[in-house]
This record gives sequence, structure tokens and C-alpha cells, in this order.
Amino acid sequence: MKKSAQLIQSNNDECVMMNKKLDANCNSRISNHEVISMPFSSVSEAISWGAKMLLESIGDASLAERESKWLLESSAVSAGRDPLFLNQPDLTARVSSVFRSHIARRSRGEPLSYVIGEASFRGIDLFVTSDVLIPRPETEQLVDEILKLIPKAAEWQILDQGTGSGAIAIAVALERKLVHVTGIDKSTSAIDIAKKNVKRYGLENRIDIIEADIFPKEGLFDMIIANLPYVPDKVDLPKEISEWEPVLALRGGPTGMEVINRSIELSNKFLKPNGLLIYEIGEEQESGFREHWQNRFEFKKDLNNKIRFMIDRG
Repeated sequence: MKKSAQLIQSNNDECVMMNKKLDANCNSRISNHEVISMPFSSVSEAISWGAKMLLESIGDASLAERESKWLLESSAVSAGRDPLFLNQPDLTARVSSVFRSHIARRSRGEPLSYVIGEASFRGIDLFVTSDVLIPRPETEQLVDEILKLIPKAAEWQILDQGTGSGAIAIAVALERKLVHVTGIDKSTSAIDIAKKNVKRYGLENRIDIIEADIFPKEGLFDMIIANLPYVPDKVDLPKEISEWEPVLALRGGPTGMEVINRSIELSNKFLKPNGLLIYEIGEEQESGFREHWQNRFEFKKDLNNKIRFMIDRG
């Protein structure tokens, strides 16, 4: 988290702007007895208080303490202070106020990454808000599968559908130095976040971020990669996901396969000869895709031994 906080600090103005909506309740109280402006007398007092407040919702004392430390570090950055400031014996009223706000948000069930304002993906720190999905370990493995298909010297044109925070596009561009990636998303807010993340890593010349549905108006690509919505409309999701993460990026229609099938149907218009397709899919969708596409795709398992990816090698 120290490295993460330092990265946020170097981009502090952007990070604060990204969190402006989420920090609107910065002056809220956890209870009627808590005065937000009252500073903590020490870092240890703040961490202990935060862990106590988080314990009920998290249910794990050790994890509650770790999250309290992370949130305090993030609070210092959000308040415009260097994280090393936490080595001081006491905390300012501003840092204490932001910390109480962060603890309140996390206690209500808001995902930690949204409270902090960033998430880690394959060692890359990305700005995130509730306008984009929090990158998952399964999607890190999707990038592994993508990289296996791209020769290191390839000067490919790649389309990243449903780019969200830009996680996949950025990870691929950092690993394959000669590719050019076009990331598209239908959410204006997601596009703004993706552009900030691309700028953060100096990839503006190699990644274009475009607002569109699932395909741009024109272009031919050597590979189309996608983490499109694939959760069936009526499937229940964990509360932390359903109440906080964007429905637009989750729900894929009655069966969950509708958006992906539409992408595949239109892909021939945008693929170069022998172009590749690779999708992340739901763990129970293999048979449906096999039947619909008559065994066109090869299927791969994730780290939990569940079918998670499908590939058409052209």
C-alpha cells in the first residue's frame, strides 16, 4: 500500500477529482456522538478506532486492522499530505476528517478500492470509481492468455471491448511494446477514467480510448479482446457487487451471453484475415457458447479450475 499511496500522491490532483463524487459525504458522521473535525491524538489511536469500526462489517480483526491502516494512508493523500506525514505523532483535523469519512464508507459496505480511489491489476495501480468494475484476478489471467497469443515483436492493432478502467489495454500495451490498442466503452464516465489511467502510464500514443458500443465506426484489428457483461439478468450477485459496481458492465442479458454473441456476430467486419478473438465468460456458459457457435471456440480454465475464457484463433 505504501507504493500505491506514493503513486496516488504523484497524481494527487487527478485522484482527488476522481473521488469528488464519492467524497461528497466527507463531513458525515459515523454516529451522532462522533465529531468529524476532532483530530486523533496519534496514528495508533486512529488505526485502532478504524479497526474497531470496521470489525462488525468485515468480521476479521486482522483484516480490519490492515484495512484501517490502508484507509489512513489513503486519507493522508486525499487530504493533500505525503504518506510520510503519518510518521508524525499526531494527525491534522483534515486527515482525521477524511479518515472518518473513509471508514464510514467502508463500514457501509462500499468496496475498499472505491473508497481509496484505486485498484491494483498485475502490479499496475489504476484509478477507479463506481463507474467502472474493480479489476478481478480472473481478468489478470485473461491478460496472461492474451499475451500468449501475441508475439513479442508483433505490431498488432488490438481492440479492447468494454475497456472500463483501461486495465486490460494498459497491461497488454506495457507487456507488448509494439502493439496499438483501441479501447472502447459505452459509458462516458468509464471513458474519462480510462483516459486518466492511460495518461498515468504515458501510453497516449499507443492506446486510443473511444466512446462507442462494442465496435468503433471503422478499423481492422489483428485481435479483439473483451471482458464484456456476462452475468445473466436474474442471477443474484453479492451485495458488495450489486449495490456498488456498475450494472451496465455486469448484466449481459437474459442468459448473460447476449452481448458477447452480438460481438462475435459483428466481429468479421472488424477482424483482419486470421484475426483472433478472446473473451472472458461466465463459469457456466461453456455449453451455451459451444452449441451456439458449433465448437468454433477453444475454452480455457481459470485458476479456480472453472471455464472462464474462450478463444477463436482465426
